[in-house]
Amino acid sequence: MARRRSISLLVLTIAALSLSSCSSPAATPSASPSPSVTPTATPTDTFDSEILLANNEIEEEFLRAALDSCELAKTQSLVLWSYEESDGQLTNSTYFRPVESSEQLLFPENQISEGSAGEDIPDLYNNYLPPLFDPCLLEQQASLADDLNAELFEHTVEQIGPYEYAWSQHQGGANLEKMYYTVTDGIISRYSKDNEWPIGTEVMFMEFSGDLENKFIAAYGN
Repeated sequence: MARRRSISLLVLTIAALSLSSCSSPAATPSASPSPSVTPTATPTDTFDSEILLANNEIEEEFLRAALDSCELAKTQSLVLWSYEESDGQLTNSTYFRPVESSEQLLFPENQISEGSAGEDIPDLYNNYLPPLFDPCLLEQQASLADDLNAELFEHTVEQIGPYEYAWSQHQGGANLEKMYYTVTDGIISRYSKDNEWPIGTEVMFMEFSGDLENKFIAAYGN
Protein backbone atom coordinates (compact mmCIF):
# COMPACT_ATOMS: atom_id res chain seq x y z
CA MET A 1 0.00 0.00 0.00
CA ALA A 2 2.76 2.43 0.90
CA ARG A 3 4.45 1.80 -2.42
CA ARG A 4 1.15 2.39 -4.36
CA ARG A 5 0.54 5.71 -2.43
CA SER A 6 4.07 6.91 -3.29
CA ILE A 7 3.47 6.22 -6.97
CA SER A 8 0.15 8.08 -6.85
CA LEU A 9 1.76 11.15 -5.26
CA LEU A 10 4.48 11.10 -7.90
CA VAL A 11 1.87 10.99 -10.69
CA LEU A 12 -0.04 13.93 -9.17
CA THR A 13 3.16 15.99 -8.86
CA ILE A 14 4.08 15.38 -12.49
CA ALA A 15 0.54 16.27 -13.61
CA ALA A 16 0.65 19.52 -11.62
CA LEU A 17 3.96 20.47 -13.20
CA SER A 18 2.56 19.74 -16.67
CA LEU A 19 -0.48 21.96 -16.11
CA SER A 20 1.76 24.76 -14.85
CA SER A 21 3.92 24.63 -17.95
CA CYS A 22 0.82 24.74 -20.20
CA SER A 23 -0.75 27.84 -18.60
CA SER A 24 -1.10 31.00 -20.75
CA PRO A 25 1.93 33.28 -20.76
CA ALA A 26 1.86 36.52 -18.78
CA ALA A 27 0.45 39.45 -20.77
CA THR A 28 3.05 41.89 -22.04
CA PRO A 29 2.38 45.62 -21.55
CA SER A 30 0.82 47.21 -24.64
CA ALA A 31 3.02 49.66 -26.48
CA SER A 32 2.03 53.30 -25.81
CA PRO A 33 0.70 55.11 -28.90
CA SER A 34 3.36 57.16 -30.68
CA PRO A 35 2.73 60.94 -30.63
CA SER A 36 1.30 62.48 -33.83
CA VAL A 37 3.83 64.31 -35.93
CA THR A 38 3.02 67.96 -36.71
CA PRO A 39 4.33 68.92 -40.14
CA THR A 40 6.86 71.70 -40.11
CA ALA A 41 5.42 74.92 -41.48
CA THR A 42 7.14 76.06 -44.59
CA PRO A 43 7.91 79.79 -45.01
CA THR A 44 5.22 81.77 -46.81
CA ASP A 45 6.08 82.55 -50.39
CA THR A 46 6.83 86.15 -51.31
CA PHE A 47 3.62 87.94 -52.27
CA ASP A 48 3.35 87.93 -56.04
CA SER A 49 2.22 91.25 -57.49
CA GLU A 50 3.16 93.51 -60.35
CA ILE A 51 3.11 96.35 -57.80
CA LEU A 52 6.58 96.37 -56.29
CA LEU A 53 5.59 97.79 -52.90
CA ALA A 54 2.65 95.41 -52.37
CA ASN A 55 3.46 92.82 -49.71
CA ASN A 56 -0.07 91.47 -49.22
CA GLU A 57 -3.58 91.73 -50.64
CA ILE A 58 -4.54 94.81 -48.60
CA GLU A 59 -1.47 96.70 -49.79
CA GLU A 60 -2.09 95.62 -53.37
CA GLU A 61 -5.73 96.72 -53.15
CA PHE A 62 -4.86 100.19 -51.88
CA LEU A 63 -1.84 100.72 -54.11
CA ARG A 64 -3.82 99.69 -57.18
CA ALA A 65 -6.39 102.40 -56.41
CA ALA A 66 -3.60 104.94 -55.82
CA LEU A 67 -1.79 104.09 -59.06
CA ASP A 68 -5.01 104.16 -61.07
CA SER A 69 -5.81 107.59 -59.61
CA CYS A 70 -2.43 108.97 -60.61
CA GLU A 71 -2.80 107.46 -64.07
CA LEU A 72 -6.19 109.12 -64.48
CA ALA A 73 -4.60 112.53 -63.86
CA LYS A 74 -2.82 112.11 -67.20
CA THR A 75 -6.04 112.20 -69.22
CA GLN A 76 -8.56 114.02 -67.00
CA SER A 77 -8.44 117.15 -64.91
CA LEU A 78 -7.76 116.51 -61.23
CA VAL A 79 -9.82 118.69 -58.90
CA LEU A 80 -9.17 119.01 -55.15
CA TRP A 81 -11.59 120.59 -52.68
CA SER A 82 -10.36 121.13 -49.13
CA TYR A 83 -12.89 121.93 -46.43
CA GLU A 84 -13.56 122.01 -42.71
CA GLU A 85 -15.39 118.88 -41.61
CA SER A 86 -17.09 120.60 -38.67
CA ASP A 87 -19.22 122.95 -40.74
CA GLY A 88 -18.60 121.72 -44.28
CA GLN A 89 -17.04 125.07 -45.16
CA LEU A 90 -14.90 124.98 -48.29
CA THR A 91 -11.49 126.50 -47.67
CA ASN A 92 -9.92 126.26 -51.13
CA SER A 93 -9.99 124.34 -54.39
CA THR A 94 -7.37 123.54 -57.01
CA TYR A 95 -7.84 122.50 -60.63
CA PHE A 96 -5.07 120.74 -62.54
CA ARG A 97 -4.54 120.45 -66.26
CA PRO A 98 -4.07 116.81 -67.45
CA VAL A 99 -0.35 116.15 -67.94
CA GLU A 100 1.73 113.12 -68.89
CA SER A 101 4.02 113.33 -65.86
CA SER A 102 2.84 114.08 -62.33
CA GLU A 103 5.85 116.35 -61.74
CA GLN A 104 4.47 118.66 -64.44
CA LEU A 105 1.50 119.40 -62.19
CA LEU A 106 3.83 121.61 -60.18
CA PHE A 107 4.25 124.01 -63.11
CA PRO A 108 2.18 127.18 -62.52
CA GLU A 109 0.49 126.96 -65.92
CA ASN A 110 -0.92 123.53 -65.02
CA GLN A 111 -2.88 124.51 -61.92
CA ILE A 112 -5.37 127.10 -60.75
CA SER A 113 -6.22 127.61 -57.08
CA GLU A 114 -9.24 129.46 -55.72
CA GLY A 115 -10.41 130.54 -52.29
CA SER A 116 -13.71 129.63 -50.66
CA ALA A 117 -15.55 132.38 -52.59
CA GLY A 118 -14.00 131.43 -55.94
CA GLU A 119 -11.42 134.19 -55.84
CA ASP A 120 -7.96 133.59 -57.27
CA ILE A 121 -5.30 132.71 -54.71
CA PRO A 122 -1.60 131.82 -55.10
CA ASP A 123 -1.05 128.28 -56.33
CA LEU A 124 -0.98 125.80 -53.46
CA TYR A 125 1.25 123.15 -55.01
CA ASN A 126 4.33 124.88 -56.34
CA ASN A 127 6.81 122.89 -54.26
CA TYR A 128 5.11 119.59 -53.52
CA LEU A 129 2.46 117.40 -55.04
CA PRO A 130 -0.83 116.68 -53.25
CA PRO A 131 -0.74 113.65 -50.91
CA LEU A 132 -2.79 111.81 -53.51
CA PHE A 133 0.48 111.17 -55.34
CA ASP A 134 2.60 110.00 -52.39
CA PRO A 135 2.11 106.24 -52.90
CA CYS A 136 2.57 106.59 -56.67
CA LEU A 137 5.85 108.47 -56.34
CA LEU A 138 7.20 105.85 -53.91
CA GLU A 139 6.26 103.05 -56.30
CA GLN A 140 7.96 104.99 -59.09
CA GLN A 141 11.14 105.27 -57.03
CA ALA A 142 10.95 101.56 -56.22
CA SER A 143 10.95 100.74 -59.93
CA LEU A 144 14.34 102.48 -60.23
CA ALA A 145 15.92 101.02 -57.09
CA ASP A 146 18.23 98.03 -56.65
CA ASP A 147 17.25 97.37 -53.03
CA LEU A 148 13.55 97.45 -52.12
CA ASN A 149 14.48 96.81 -48.49
CA ALA A 150 16.04 100.24 -48.18
CA GLU A 151 14.57 102.41 -45.43
CA LEU A 152 13.19 104.81 -48.04
CA PHE A 153 10.64 102.19 -49.11
CA GLU A 154 9.43 101.31 -45.63
CA HIS A 155 5.66 101.69 -45.53
CA THR A 156 2.48 100.29 -43.99
CA VAL A 157 -1.12 99.96 -45.13
CA GLU A 158 -4.00 99.41 -42.72
CA GLN A 159 -7.60 98.90 -43.72
CA ILE A 160 -9.56 100.89 -41.14
CA GLY A 161 -13.00 100.49 -42.67
CA PRO A 162 -14.80 99.59 -45.88
CA TYR A 163 -12.74 101.26 -48.62
CA GLU A 164 -10.79 103.28 -46.06
CA TYR A 165 -7.04 102.89 -45.63
CA ALA A 166 -4.24 104.34 -43.55
CA TRP A 167 -1.02 104.67 -45.58
CA SER A 168 2.30 105.43 -43.86
CA GLN A 169 5.67 106.25 -45.40
CA HIS A 170 8.77 108.34 -44.72
CA GLN A 171 8.47 111.99 -45.63
CA GLY A 172 12.12 112.91 -45.20
CA GLY A 173 12.35 111.91 -41.54
CA ALA A 174 13.10 108.77 -39.55
CA ASN A 175 9.48 108.18 -38.55
CA LEU A 176 6.65 107.01 -40.75
CA GLU A 177 3.95 109.62 -41.40
CA LYS A 178 0.35 108.53 -41.84
CA MET A 179 -2.32 109.68 -44.27
CA TYR A 180 -5.90 108.41 -44.48
CA TYR A 181 -7.54 107.67 -47.82
CA THR A 182 -11.02 106.72 -49.01
CA VAL A 183 -11.48 104.76 -52.23
CA THR A 184 -14.64 104.96 -54.35
CA ASP A 185 -15.11 102.87 -57.50
CA GLY A 186 -11.43 101.95 -57.48
CA ILE A 187 -10.21 105.58 -57.35
CA ILE A 188 -9.08 107.68 -54.37
CA SER A 189 -11.92 110.06 -53.56
CA ARG A 190 -10.77 111.65 -50.30
CA TYR A 191 -7.75 112.00 -48.02
CA SER A 192 -6.85 113.58 -44.69
CA LYS A 193 -4.07 113.60 -42.11
CA ASP A 194 -6.55 112.89 -39.34
CA ASN A 195 -8.66 109.77 -38.96
CA GLU A 196 -11.52 111.92 -37.64
CA TRP A 197 -11.44 113.98 -40.87
CA PRO A 198 -11.48 117.45 -39.24
CA ILE A 199 -10.04 118.82 -42.47
CA GLY A 200 -10.62 116.70 -45.52
CA THR A 201 -9.76 116.97 -49.19
CA GLU A 202 -12.23 115.66 -51.73
CA VAL A 203 -10.78 114.28 -54.97
CA MET A 204 -12.59 114.43 -58.29
CA PHE A 205 -11.68 113.85 -61.93
CA MET A 206 -13.46 115.59 -64.79
CA GLU A 207 -13.06 116.15 -68.50
CA PHE A 208 -10.73 119.01 -69.40
CA SER A 209 -13.18 120.88 -71.59
CA GLY A 210 -15.85 123.58 -71.58
CA ASP A 211 -15.76 126.02 -68.67
CA LEU A 212 -12.76 124.34 -67.10
CA GLU A 213 -10.66 124.56 -70.23
CA ASN A 214 -11.76 128.17 -70.70
CA LYS A 215 -10.63 128.90 -67.15
CA PHE A 216 -7.07 127.89 -68.06
CA ILE A 217 -7.19 129.77 -71.36
CA ALA A 218 -8.24 132.92 -69.51
CA ALA A 219 -5.44 132.46 -66.97
CA TYR A 220 -2.58 131.34 -69.22
CA GLY A 221 -3.69 131.90 -72.81
CA ASN A 222 -3.77 128.20 -73.65
